[in-house]
Amino acid sequence: MLDQETIRDIRKDFPALNNTRNGMPPIYFDNACTTLTPEPVIKSMDEYYMDFPGCGGRRSRHWFADETYMRIEGKPEKEIKGSRSIFKEFINAGNESEIIFTQNATHGINIVALGFNFRSGDIVLLTDLEHNSNLLPWQRLRRKSLIQLKFTESDENGCFELDKYKSMLEQDKVRLVSMAYTFNLTGYTIPAKEIIRLAHQHGARVLLDAAQTAPYQSIDVQDLDVDFLVFSVHKMCGPRGVGILYGKRELLGSNSSEEEAEDVIEPALLGGGSVGDSTYDSYYLLDPPERFETGIQNYPGQIAAGEAVKYIQRIGLNHIYTYVNSLNQFLTDELLHHFGHTGWFTLFGPKDPSMRGGILAFDIKRPNAPGIAEDLSERSNIMIRDGGFCVHSFINKQFGEGWMLPSPPSEHRMIYRISLYFYNTIEECEIFLEELTNVFRERCYI
Repeated sequence: MLDQETIRDIRKDFPALNNTRNGMPPIYFDNACTTLTPEPVIKSMDEYYMDFPGCGGRRSRHWFADETYMRIEGKPEKEIKGSRSIFKEFINAGNESEIIFTQNATHGINIVALGFNFRSGDIVLLTDLEHNSNLLPWQRLRRKSLIQLKFTESDENGCFELDKYKSMLEQDKVRLVSMAYTFNLTGYTIPAKEIIRLAHQHGARVLLDAAQTAPYQSIDVQDLDVDFLVFSVHKMCGPRGVGILYGKRELLGSNSSEEEAEDVIEPALLGGGSVGDSTYDSYYLLDPPERFETGIQNYPGQIAAGEAVKYIQRIGLNHIYTYVNSLNQFLTDELLHHFGHTGWFTLFGPKDPSMRGGILAFDIKRPNAPGIAEDLSERSNIMIRDGGFCVHSFINKQFGEGWMLPSPPSEHRMIYRISLYFYNTIEECEIFLEELTNVFRERCYI
């Protein structure tokens, strides 16, 4: 468990927390959107631009290029572990070639969606709580009549129902299961290992969106036996614009393989960096991961991404998970104690905060419900999120399309989300509760 003295020391690593506005520091509760960045990660990006701002990969053969390549791919004889190897170990992939650098989780999902060898009539199965990034790519394929799209429904607490899922697999010929490992609205983590086991029993591949899982929980892709997995590094103290796509080696293709698995994905983008040779009539691609990393890459971001993993590993994912849960427990208990009986304050997802990780989302249905996030920011620098959280489909189903548009005052409502990370403190939670209560009082809610 992280103690308060340790948290105070950790907070010194984050320059953004030293800012002040109106004489007050920031209280950053929007970590599910993107986390703050510590100095070691920032320093590693600065080093690239200041000291060796060259091409990575094997495009160039000179000092700067060698240094860039070494920071990303490693150099065992110098005992230097590159970022790709760091991520391989982080999720326990079998081989570094299974780690593909992307722009973010959204990019990784689109690579699979556009590259998967779908046949007419294939079914892709999602949950009803998917982020737009794991909904729109499949809707586009459905619009083109390339796939059918079906959804599992959560129970009344927002939890996954394995029995209904199993029934759907038995009834339909599902080709691919694509699901959020942890929901960004509720913080609930699905029983991924059992979901994957059942999918494989019925001949389906599985893609997991781990954008909200990787920052808090250990992931072992070999133990899960997952086929594809994506996440974004900016949600785990890393730079913006870098993500990871993991794919089983046999599903990523090979220039030398004579017989490839049926479900091998083809690169969605082609060009420099991915090709071994070309003529006016033909080309051949490099082996993974290069065949998926087209064009000049975000080399400083990829280097810094490895530093971000090392940073959170020094703290310990188990310590992060336990500490964040304790903050969520405190906030949940206080909010439900003071407002849970009102009828206009409702939590999303399981009531048990241990099933929601670092996420606490709630619905306010009162006149003038919008605008609370702005009020908290203006008066106390408290930063939370409001709106649809890119889960418009689920919320529109719950409240009706257009629920955020102006309506009679009695029908006003807004959804707010607090998302916590290891540099947040119990004192910040207390300030938030006090200021939220003041806002409610000023709006005559209480």
